[in-house]
Amino acid sequence: MRSALALVRASWLTARTYRLRLLLSIASLLISVVPLYFIAGALQPVMADKIADQGGEFFAFLMIGTIAFMMLAPAVNAMHGAIGSGINTGVLEALLGTRARLPALLAGMTAFDMAWTALRALIMLAGAWLLGAVILWSQIGSALLILLLIVLAYLPFGLMASAMVIAFRTAGPLSKAVLALSGLLGGVYYPTEVIPSWIEQVSGFIPLAYGLRALRATLLEGVPLGGVLPDLGVLCLFIAVLHTIGWFALHRALQYARRAGTLSHY
Repeated sequence: MRSALALVRASWLTARTYRLRLLLSIASLLISVVPLYFIAGALQPVMADKIADQGGEFFAFLMIGTIAFMMLAPAVNAMHGAIGSGINTGVLEALLGTRARLPALLAGMTAFDMAWTALRALIMLAGAWLLGAVILWSQIGSALLILLLIVLAYLPFGLMASAMVIAFRTAGPLSKAVLALSGLLGGVYYPTEVIPSWIEQVSGFIPLAYGLRALRATLLEGVPLGGVLPDLGVLCLFIAVLHTIGWFALHRALQYARRAGTLSHY
């Protein structure tokens, strides 16, 4: 834990030197909510019936999807980005030579990006609420738990991409493909029910689809966690299976790099 916190502190100290960039990042979020507000208002008559069981208000529906999708990028990209940078600078090999355990190192290398994105998401949600989105703040605890499960379901893709960076020095199209499929078929901008039938079944293999359905039911409809247990159960199944694959791939990649002596060669 101390190793992870030390790495998070180092990331924060680095980010703090770019204060203007941090402020502009927050300002751009608040500004981006306004166009979504007008777009959602224009589409409300068309979408109202299709999202009747998910709040019925398209602006809130769209904001929840956008915020959840924001959290996927660091879950999928932060780890392999940090590992690629660590290989390039030689930091990764030095870290692996310490007594810190691998999960703690990976958590420390990615936690700041995750925390910063979560803060930005909360600010964006507050901005949407100020513009009139109906958010049940009493359910925020349950919503955070569901959002955590969504992130945990996507972290294994970061592990797989990291394994590819360690073994082949590139993550290939994996990260972009995962994010693109999740954005198109995960129900971010529209309910999965409106997807053409010939491709709708693919959404059953997208963890975000289950997470968003549970998140919207909780945060927009006030459904307790017990009412979304089927979706949460599927999310937990994704987490168990994908983490097994992701950690296996990462350990094999590290073994290969150590045998080949390429851990510090970019």
